[in-house]
Amino acid sequence: MAILINHADIGLAEADHRIANNLASLSGAVRLQRNVISKSGKSLTAEQVCLLLDDISARIEVTAKLHKSLALAGNGNGVDLGNFLREVAEMIGTLCPAGRMKLTFACSDEGYIQPRDALHAGLITAELLTNAVKYAHPTGVPVKIQVRCETEDDGAFLVEVTDDGIGFPENFDPAVDGGLGFQLMRALAIGLNAELQFEHDSLGVCARLVKPADRAVNIESRTIN
Repeated sequence: MAILINHADIGLAEADHRIANNLASLSGAVRLQRNVISKSGKSLTAEQVCLLLDDISARIEVTAKLHKSLALAGNGNGVDLGNFLREVAEMIGTLCPAGRMKLTFACSDEGYIQPRDALHAGLITAELLTNAVKYAHPTGVPVKIQVRCETEDDGAFLVEVTDDGIGFPENFDPAVDGGLGFQLMRALAIGLNAELQFEHDSLGVCARLVKPADRAVNIESRTIN
């Protein structure tokens, strides 16, 4: 009985540790948002405040879905990336006007990754989907989006989000340009030791989050500042 209690204590402590780290990452994202707004020196309209609150709500939902996935799995393998991203995409769909987003998925079955990696991947995917809905078709035509993901046993994974929109504006460089959303995605990718790549033309945007194999360095405690 003592052994069972010890294992339960370890499991609870690990869950608490993960929740604390993930909430710290979420808090870091909100601080980044606050700092960008503060430095701009501009007042927000009521509509902008509503959009800002929607963004924060979406990030909280992503974190909640991550912990729900962990609780339901209970297998110690981590998070099934394909299922998790599908839930994230469906959640983003509920925040969009009806019929604005047509989604397809091409994700490997039972591809598990570490919870912290899943949180960052989920937040980036949510941002990419939101941007596609907002900007891919300014005329309001429904945007077609494909989400593809692949995982490897060594911790490497790929997330790809492709839309059929009009692409980025001329002279726009996603590596350095963009507003808060792009800054957040770049910060999250850095926290993953991953690359966030973009290809675009007049037929759409393809964004790739490429995470290499896990290194020996422990990065579990790193958060966005």
